[in-house]
Amino acid sequence: MLFFMRWLPAPVIIALTWPVTAVIWLLAVPQREAVRANLSALLPERGTSAFTSFDVFYQFALTYLDRLWHLHFEREVEWEIIGKDDFEALQQENGGALVFTVHSGNYDLGAGLFARKFGRTIHTVRVPEASDSLQQLRKQELREEERRHPNLHVHYNEPGGHLGMELCRKLLAGEVVCVQGDRVMGDVAPSEARIDGVTYRIPRGPLVLAEVTGVPCYPVFLIRKGRLSYRIEIGKPFHIGGRKPKAAEVSAAWLPVMHEFLLRHWDQWFVFEPLVTRDPA
Repeated sequence: MLFFMRWLPAPVIIALTWPVTAVIWLLAVPQREAVRANLSALLPERGTSAFTSFDVFYQFALTYLDRLWHLHFEREVEWEIIGKDDFEALQQENGGALVFTVHSGNYDLGAGLFARKFGRTIHTVRVPEASDSLQQLRKQELREEERRHPNLHVHYNEPGGHLGMELCRKLLAGEVVCVQGDRVMGDVAPSEARIDGVTYRIPRGPLVLAEVTGVPCYPVFLIRKGRLSYRIEIGKPFHIGGRKPKAAEVSAAWLPVMHEFLLRHWDQWFVFEPLVTRDPA
């Protein structure tokens, strides 16, 4: 892939992405069906269409190309911030803060971009890759991203680790931690949450972090606008801080924010596991 990206013009690469994605979409039956099931629950009027799930695969492929262009060919990424007042409020928090996000846009690109503009140390959490070889490759890429952005620190939620305790200490020490509040996989403990007849399986870990530390919780979402062009949406904190809420309270406050975003940008919600169900009619 990198060989072709080095010598072929970007429009040709993008044109070739469609048929390549179509082949992957046809072969990846479990992932395709998981996306279809999620969208059917989220968007009952259109989510059952096969082409709807293809849109998700295609957008994911385009964000992956952006990542390669940025990491390996040093192409600059254009981005805009929606919610600058809330961004500045997050910057100026005296203590620690939790940033809740979802798998949209490009999480790796977004973390580096956010850290560069943010001006404070930010810790992000990732789930290990499916294979050891892919994990080593991804770690190497992310170490390079950390070198580019010294404020960025990447942590892996590995089985048998004590990442929760480490992140808790960092939050209580006044640092900012970014967590993914939408995806349950591997050994991640799930929590069910309902809204408008839709049930989500969301990770329990971020909710417990908010409960234990009582820090403010901000929603931050990344959207791909075009080739190497992204938008970061930052909302008002759904937990202000100053008291320690129950995990269920955090879930009830986070869920409507996430749900509203996914209804608007379902084609950039890159989860390939069944996470959403809808109540029977």
